[in-house]
Amino acid sequence: MIVQKKLFLVIIISIITNLIFAQDGKLYILHTNNTNGALENCYCPDHPFGAVEKRSIYFSNFLQKNPNTLILDSGDIFTMTHQPLKDSLMAEAYNLLSYDAILFGDQELTMDSTTLNQLTNLMKTKIIATNLAYPGILKSHIVVKNKLRIAILGIVDSYALKYYPEKIRNKIILSDPIKSIKAEMKRLKKKADIFILMTHQGADLDNVIAEKIKGIDAIIGAHSQSALENPQKINGALITQAGKEGYYVGVIEIEIKKGKVISNSGKIDTMKLNMPDDPIIMKMIEEYENRSGRINHRKLDMKENH
Repeated sequence: MIVQKKLFLVIIISIITNLIFAQDGKLYILHTNNTNGALENCYCPDHPFGAVEKRSIYFSNFLQKNPNTLILDSGDIFTMTHQPLKDSLMAEAYNLLSYDAILFGDQELTMDSTTLNQLTNLMKTKIIATNLAYPGILKSHIVVKNKLRIAILGIVDSYALKYYPEKIRNKIILSDPIKSIKAEMKRLKKKADIFILMTHQGADLDNVIAEKIKGIDAIIGAHSQSALENPQKINGALITQAGKEGYYVGVIEIEIKKGKVISNSGKIDTMKLNMPDDPIIMKMIEEYENRSGRINHRKLDMKENH
């Protein structure tokens, strides 16, 4: 009996040890925001960057090297002027990009609900919004990577809707962001090891949230279209944002030891024009040009000159 008890104890200790050390290593997060319908960019001399056509290959290559990776977007995915053709193609592209979760921005929330639901169905990913009352949207989502439980939350601040007509603003029901985050984090306290917050409000308000709430490991922002090359930490939270128009992809690296975050850092990578294009997304761009008649002449000129 004593031998059996000792053997049982050894097995339990071994299981616990394996669970703890399985969580050691690095977690990566690729993040984007304010794509604004840019399947590709203008090829302008002052903006020599690619967009989603480059991002797709970048994501694929990164995931091959680092399978322990999350991919998130903090909103304003579609065109500012709500162009149906371009928006539907962007939704199809996002479906190919394997996002783990998305937060809607003001450009999504101010669409009519029928259009937004159609686009959401095309994207086929989790839509998170902790402080938004909207059918089909989750308050949070937990992803398990290397036995590490990562809680993803998202909030939209009313500031992001400040300049829209009152008739539109009144249709969007938002609760207090701080209270909503605290309540959800409390609910998930025993279910999650890491908390990632997507926001759509601007970098300044991200700083405020980091100051007021403990326990957030990274804040992935949007709306102010800030290209934060060297993200700062406030109260332990890494505050990030990856510019606009698809020019950049944000990369967060979180080091884990015994299931705890021991360091977090971030950067942005530029989608350069000499990076490879995704042929599927290039066909989408060709479809858009053929159906809309809007041809990117700068791109044609560049190809002719090379």
